[in-house]
Amino acid sequence: MTSSRLFLARHGQTSGNVAGILRGADSRHDELTAEGQAQARALADKIAALDPDSPRVYASTYTRTQQTAAPIAQLLGVPVTVLDGIQEIDPGEWRGRPYSDLTTHFDELIGPDDRVSFPGGESQGEVADRFEAALHTVLARPGTPIVVSHGGALISVLIRLLRLPVVESWRSGRFAPENAGVSELCRTVHGWQIKK
Repeated sequence: MTSSRLFLARHGQTSGNVAGILRGADSRHDELTAEGQAQARALADKIAALDPDSPRVYASTYTRTQQTAAPIAQLLGVPVTVLDGIQEIDPGEWRGRPYSDLTTHFDELIGPDDRVSFPGGESQGEVADRFEAALHTVLARPGTPIVVSHGGALISVLIRLLRLPVVESWRSGRFAPENAGVSELCRTVHGWQIKK
């Protein structure tokens, strides 16, 4: 038996999010703001209301995802499992640049063969590879995984799971989650689809 339902959530707000600067692994110890804590509690209520069967809660190796996952796990009566491979994208030479550059200077990230890549950092494909590998064992078990990760990493894996064109999908912004935003995916005979 394997999971056919998957929740992918972004962590709550941090002071780094408020500053709007790309930091990659430099932000691994950032904690949630008071607003982020409130967002995490609201996310827990939202997920619990969707009644996941045999839920399992996962968070990245970064503090803010574990703090976001904690109220979800508490409400559902399960532990938080730290999962390597679902951490934020490494922005390489873009570290220190504002989030707004992801829109205004997006063309700098476009490479050949429908590729989005941060110079000196990771590409969308590399992030999707490691995220998908981490999900492999998670999805092999029955029940409903609830995975708390990061904006860039979630965009990368959603594009992969939904088998969408990379540059067009990234540029559209449609998969850029808000803080504590969540996507519910269902696995069908045609692959993963976002539940509307």
